[in-house]
Amino acid sequence: MRVRSLPLLVLLLGCCVAVSASAAAAERAADGDAAAAVANRRMLVCCGLPGDDRHREQMTAAIQSLITTSQTVLAVPPDQLTILAGDEVMQTALQPLHSATGICTRETLETALAEAAKTLKPSDAYWVLMIGHSHPYGAESQFNVAGPDINQSGFAQAAAAIECREQVYWLTQPLSGFWIKPLARPGRIIITATEADLEFTGTEMPYALAAVLDRSADTQSLDDIDGDGTLSLLDLYLATNLEINARFRSIDRLQTEHAQLDDNGDGRGSEVQQPYLPVESDEEEEEEDDAEDDEEGEEDDPGTEDAEAVEPIEAPKPALIQSQNLDGFRSRYVLLEQPASE
Repeated sequence: MRVRSLPLLVLLLGCCVAVSASAAAAERAADGDAAAAVANRRMLVCCGLPGDDRHREQMTAAIQSLITTSQTVLAVPPDQLTILAGDEVMQTALQPLHSATGICTRETLETALAEAAKTLKPSDAYWVLMIGHSHPYGAESQFNVAGPDINQSGFAQAAAAIECREQVYWLTQPLSGFWIKPLARPGRIIITATEADLEFTGTEMPYALAAVLDRSADTQSLDDIDGDGTLSLLDLYLATNLEINARFRSIDRLQTEHAQLDDNGDGRGSEVQQPYLPVESDEEEEEEDDAEDDEEGEEDDPGTEDAEAVEPIEAPKPALIQSQNLDGFRSRYVLLEQPASE
């Protein structure tokens, strides 16, 4: 009798495994369908004080690019885009492209977040992109704006009431890693330009991001980098970091920013890009160790001096991120528009 029951037992176990696998596949497909079916994607771009003319010019150009690509790549309609400029000079330069451009202050930033909390529907998507300078103040990271600055705790409190299925906070300012923990919650995707501390110099991320989006980057295009057959936020994150890495390599400079991604809600960022970056040779590592002391305290972006580019070593493509417990999984299901070919 027991012998006869074995095939039935095996069959039942096989059915259970099949049902479980089907349920997992259905859950992944549901996540993808939900991302593709987002009814309304809105975006807030807020720029802090530029500090000087050079940074004002760079930040203005980056935002001009974002205004254009927010519609063509990020699927944000013009009337769903809010721009807060760093100062009046920047505001005047941006208004021909986006007439409803305000000035970024703590009050206007908090007001924009409060308005989003009131009007967003559960099926909507909301992106926040921050560009600018920050300075450390104890355990705080102060984002420099006109008037009183805003730190990570104040920003997280202002964003606490925002509830919608897709939330992306892309923070490109120095010391932005401090902002992950207070902002983190299940369902949110948080990207920062730097680790929590030590990395307080000017960042290359906003300019690399803009270049990848508008296809003006010298080394990296926006493609299906992770190889899952879709173009997603994860691909944009990886492409931006590959571009940043290439820019530092081209001028033979130690990379002073290491982006973090948290999309599993645990409040701890991960360098998801690391397996995708070119492998460093032993000679490069020794040169970076020798140069590390010279980099401390600098606040400028990578310089423009000529240097012989280091030939990168291609790394094998990592396996797809398939566990929802790992950073990078949720970002795979935030879908983007395919950029128009040149």
